[in-house]
Amino acid sequence: MTEIENLVKMAQNVRRTMVSVADYCNNAIHWGSSLSCVEILLSIVSDISNISTAGIEDREKDILVVSKGHAALAYYAVLEECGLLKHPFVEEYQKNGSQYSEELTMNEELLIKCSTGSLGLGLPFAAGLAIRGKREGRDGRIYCVVGDGECDEGSLWEAVMLSAQLKLDNLALVVDRNRLQLDGDTESIISQSALPDRLAAFGWKVEKANGHDFASLRAAFSAGKETPLAVIADTVKGKGISFMENDFTWHEKVLQGKLLCTARGEVGLI
Repeated sequence: MTEIENLVKMAQNVRRTMVSVADYCNNAIHWGSSLSCVEILLSIVSDISNISTAGIEDREKDILVVSKGHAALAYYAVLEECGLLKHPFVEEYQKNGSQYSEELTMNEELLIKCSTGSLGLGLPFAAGLAIRGKREGRDGRIYCVVGDGECDEGSLWEAVMLSAQLKLDNLALVVDRNRLQLDGDTESIISQSALPDRLAAFGWKVEKANGHDFASLRAAFSAGKETPLAVIADTVKGKGISFMENDFTWHEKVLQGKLLCTARGEVGLI
């Protein structure tokens, strides 16, 4: 089995794990935005960074900031698939007192450097980590995953400008470009069609990728590091579950009954 084939298998396992959570959690879950970034998170954690590599010194360690903190379900499932969870999460997700909350909360054990979910916070924090890395001579790269709806936020663009000004070549931004946000199509709310040009105009190196294709993501991340890097990853909201795909109403919803049975079948649980 090739490395890419193994990553594809891991992504399938992640989606199975995510759907199995619905057997224990009767609350609304951010399905669409979690399913769209499975390959992005796996690519970063298991392929193009040293995050899952044991024995790396702190000064060399890469860091991931998931600014779209409502994709916590995908994040936990990816950590579990990569062997980075000390405790199982499926039965504990969203339970009272559990560390596996609906949105990401700062937790060193879970490699969560800052609480996210209030959109627009992650990239400024990641830029701060990149600045610290420069000042302290750290070799690690900072990865930040945002949603395309999140690109409506002014704080994100302040961080974009500052990062280019400071030439933070140790910072990589990944936009989960699924074209849907909480209340509809991104293009009818605030159009992001010119997103690559906007980032390039501020001085970022911009690459495009298929956000569900590991080879495409690997190629995009391998671009030169003279400037901050932005990867625009085209994805499908709800990827892997037919009735969720490209349907913004599955941004946050309860999965149960016949639809849960259908989802279980589509990800290979039955």
